[in-house]
Amino acid sequence: MPTGSHRLGSGLRRSTAAVLLAAAIAAAAIPFPAAAATDLFYDASLALRLPDDARFFLNVTNRYYGSSRQAVGVLNRCADPSDDFPVVMFMAQASGRRADAVLSMRSKNMPWSDVMARIQVPSDRLFAGLDRDPGPPYGRAWGHWKQNRGRGEKPAQVVLDDRAVQELVRLQIASWALRVNPYTIVSERQRGMTVDRFVVIHSQPSGAVAARNVKGTRPEKGEGHKKPHPAHDQR
Repeated sequence: MPTGSHRLGSGLRRSTAAVLLAAAIAAAAIPFPAAAATDLFYDASLALRLPDDARFFLNVTNRYYGSSRQAVGVLNRCADPSDDFPVVMFMAQASGRRADAVLSMRSKNMPWSDVMARIQVPSDRLFAGLDRDPGPPYGRAWGHWKQNRGRGEKPAQVVLDDRAVQELVRLQIASWALRVNPYTIVSERQRGMTVDRFVVIHSQPSGAVAARNVKGTRPEKGEGHKKPHPAHDQR
């Protein structure tokens, strides 16, 4: 049975981590929703025993899309929370569906490309801001999309494997949550840095990275994080 001092120490560690996380995300200009919902989500992510960088990214994702009690349930139901939770939230906002409805499709072993087709999220939305070949680790997916995307009013739905979808969603979320050009993140990936680590480092005031004003890769002046993502509003 935990002693009183052990419980106190654990509580202090959780409180300290929560304060540091809040300060970092606030520095990245990501508005905070209701404290109760964010605290519940933080506790749920802590229980998953994920690496610190992965947990940080999940919390950034949750705050970027607007924390809610529903998000806690979605997180707990994900078979692979680190990879699937960001995609669920991205697809939910892109389609206007509830996050738990998107997760229900995924939970039936449906590939992400099939989920996207079912909820009518064009594959173009995974490549917002990528107007030239980004190279590894995204270049193969980009080339496949560029070759097969189609033209006109209804671009073709390009089939991508789950890993490609997960990686591209991570890139989109990091780019928009931090307001950083996606190619800046790609460059760091090619030097061996993970997206999660990039988000941790560049959420600090001293490590903030200014975004280049590339068409399709950042909100217009005055837009907040709840405005439609370019990856979400290309209907």
